[in-house]
Amino acid sequence: MINYVQILTTNYPTAQWSLLGDSYDGLNWLDSSPKPTQEELDALWPSTQETQAKAACKQEASKLLYETDWTTIADVADPVNSPYLSNQADFIVYRNAVRKLAVNPVVDPVFPDKPNEIWK
Repeated sequence: MINYVQILTTNYPTAQWSLLGDSYDGLNWLDSSPKPTQEELDALWPSTQETQAKAACKQEASKLLYETDWTTIADVADPVNSPYLSNQADFIVYRNAVRKLAVNPVVDPVFPDKPNEIWK
């Protein structure tokens, strides 16, 4: 089903409109710009879905990076400190893969498995 709210929000972010129901017939165009036709909006649905999927990928990748930021602190993996994270290198590999998805989001991301912490 085509989601006109997503289409309008994504592709007409500054336009003024209201939508009663979920069909084009319920679109009340309040903006001074020309009202897009149903055909124009329907044609935008595939790219809108792609944009939304990529935004979700970027959001998830950013969350995963945030959750593991602490692994990048130098003294966390310093053997002088006890306990210390002995597999920091695994987290570096993991974070690099996740960062690639944050920088270049994709529609169907495959996120790597987060390594388990190994403390010594």
